[in-house]
Amino acid sequence: MIGGQILIVDDEGNITSSFSDLLADEGYHTETAATGEKALEKCAGVDFDLVLLDLNLPGISGLDVLRELNREASPPTVLVISGQSDIPTAVDAVRLGACDYLEKPVAPEKLISSVKAAVMLARSRRSRRIMADEIDRHNRITGTSAPMKKLLETVSQAAPSDVTVLISGENGTGKELIATRLYLESKRRDRPFIKVNCPGIPETLFESELFGHRKGAFTGAVKDYPGKFVMAHGGTIFLDEIGDLPAECQAKLLRVIETGEVETLGATEKRQVDVRIVCATNRKLPDLVARGTFREDLFYRISVFVIEVPSLRQHADDIPLLIGEFLGRFDPSGATRLTPEAVACLGDMDYPGNIRQLKNIIERLSITHSGRLITPADILDQPQSVVNTVAADESLSLPERVRRFEKHLLETALREHGGNISHTAQYLKIDRANLSRKLKELGLRLR
Repeated sequence: MIGGQILIVDDEGNITSSFSDLLADEGYHTETAATGEKALEKCAGVDFDLVLLDLNLPGISGLDVLRELNREASPPTVLVISGQSDIPTAVDAVRLGACDYLEKPVAPEKLISSVKAAVMLARSRRSRRIMADEIDRHNRITGTSAPMKKLLETVSQAAPSDVTVLISGENGTGKELIATRLYLESKRRDRPFIKVNCPGIPETLFESELFGHRKGAFTGAVKDYPGKFVMAHGGTIFLDEIGDLPAECQAKLLRVIETGEVETLGATEKRQVDVRIVCATNRKLPDLVARGTFREDLFYRISVFVIEVPSLRQHADDIPLLIGEFLGRFDPSGATRLTPEAVACLGDMDYPGNIRQLKNIIERLSITHSGRLITPADILDQPQSVVNTVAADESLSLPERVRRFEKHLLETALREHGGNISHTAQYLKIDRANLSRKLKELGLRLR
């Protein structure tokens, strides 16, 4: 139906009949239920766009019906109908998830406008659920090693609750993926998921971006802007690299966490928001607290539940699985493949850039060697990917970086040529004696 499917739950036949006739004229298909038990039975078999729910029902109360519906993975949108004496209860119903309530008697034009708004909300939520399912398919955590199993278990523990989570780990380990999994496995997966890259916002615009502004609040504020927290209302906000949050915004964020209220620039009133907060950082926040650049009280507020994401070197056993995952993503046809030796070559490399670095290498190889069988020699022909594995480690001196690069290069070339010194020397365009000397210097065994 163009208008959508609506279930009207009320024990007064004249109300269900008049509501049905009125909504049918507007293009909606309606069904009715006189009891809470019948309503739950019908909701189990039909995916209604909207449930118009009276609270004062025989048997199971309207609030109990609402609680039962909210136990479903994808509960229907509920618009509560309340008598004058039921207003406090109706407010409780909104807290339980009802989108709004109508007070009896309901004027026809009020019913039509409220139902229209509620159906639009329901369809928006359904679209987000579909989008979340699509995100789910593309954001699986790959890995069967012990560290990754522990990580998956921790995510599953934290996801169902609304606890504030701090995700810590090196750059490129997949902290954003973990935040996405927390959202997808939560009760809020059909609500907004707003991502904020803290370092990417100029300091002068931080407050406006997070908490919004009114038109004319400052030069350049040509229209109202709700801010990320209001946009995330009912859902989840992900604050990436929160260690870069300016001091003034740290104080405002702390206030939002403590009170659930947002102060918009240029506005006199505060706005209540219901947001689950997930943060991430690659910095040592306790060190920032000790230096006085990060608020201690905010640190304790955001670190109620901490998830440590392991570096790739801590779960190197997963590299072959990750290679397969990335190859399938960049070449779904399966025509681009790696030899076992090439997989072993990638497994032997250092990854200061972690999973992101491995992903970039595979993406580059899938482009430069599309539809081909990739060998270690092909990997060595991608010098930037190899140099990055050494150069990105700022703790190493230049001679040590050069030594590690040479060692990796020679190990891979030897493996590719079956340990044959002459063939390897010819491939590297150096004489056999120099190669043998270099192998001894680097502590590599001759075969």
